[in-house]
Amino acid sequence: MDDISFACCFCGEGIETDPDVSRGLDPCAVLVIANWREPEPRQLAQQFFCHLHCFKGKMRDATYMDLDSMEPGDQA
Repeated sequence: MDDISFACCFCGEGIETDPDVSRGLDPCAVLVIANWREPEPRQLAQQFFCHLHCFKGKMRDATYMDLDSMEPGDQA
């Protein structure tokens, strides 16, 4: 099976999946759910991919995110 390639929705560059380069955190998926307050059948969802550093760079306060201290399986 071929490797799946990802492009960052913020910078447009390819996303390296090599753990030595990305610390094992890239690619990241950003899930956008529209109509969040509506019942689930009325919601719309779309997934985007990005570099973690690009996502943090777009946040007003990146201290909200603490993925570096999380372990696989943790959910915030």
